Amino acid sequence: MRETTSISYNLKSTDMDFTVDLVFDKEDFSLLSPSGGTSEWTKLGFHKCSHCPLNEKEVPFCPLASAIDSVISKLHNFLSYDKVDARVEHKNRVVSAHITMQRALRSLMGLIIPTSGCPHTAYFRPMSRSHLPFADTDETIYRATTMFLLAQYFIHKKSGCIPTDFGRLETIYNNVHIVNTQICKRLREFCENDSPLNAIAILDTLTISIHSALKHDLEKFEPYFSAFTESIVRLPNPGEK
Repeated sequence: MRETTSISYNLKSTDMDFTVDLVFDKEDFSLLSPSGGTSEWTKLGFHKCSHCPLNEKEVPFCPLASAIDSVISKLHNFLSYDKVDARVEHKNRVVSAHITMQRALRSLMGLIIPTSGCPHTAYFRPMSRSHLPFADTDETIYRATTMFLLAQYFIHKKSGCIPTDFGRLETIYNNVHIVNTQICKRLREFCENDSPLNAIAILDTLTISIHSALKHDLEKFEPYFSAFTESIVRLPNPGEK
């Protein structure tokens, strides 16, 4: 029997609430629920991403759009700036916050999108596996970069080589930006509620922020690693005596 892990999102406001129970394959943390939607806007050919490697005859529905379709259907009574009490249950911990609907959905979408089956977002499944609800920008930057460096370790074990910079991670984020843009185009035509659209837009702003941080802002984390770096003996540059 396949082992699974579950994460429950419960969002409540004054007079309405909804719960999303997500089930994942424990081995690779791919999403097993909710079941894929088949609405018109989820068809692969509708605003298909320019870099999508999937074939419409083999995969008629966009896996990402299908994964969030059943969630969107529950949002018709909520507005982006409605305040909700969000509660996330995962294994032996519960995280709660009183936040806007769009921020709660940003967190939920950030969990569903990497695990949906989209080939461009699958790189972030390790972050979904250690899901941190309502993470801020610095927390996300830290988690994304450390995840990537652990991936480099596994690459090194398999191939004997290891990239020395974040170039590939930048490419991954560029591709995710395209995915976010196209999903927003789908939502604008078929979603009456602005909450999921704004949630994706906020996620994309975070994507752009991380892309910038990879070039300019990682140094702010260096003091936290002083126990590692202060013990390093600097090697002389070639030509130094």
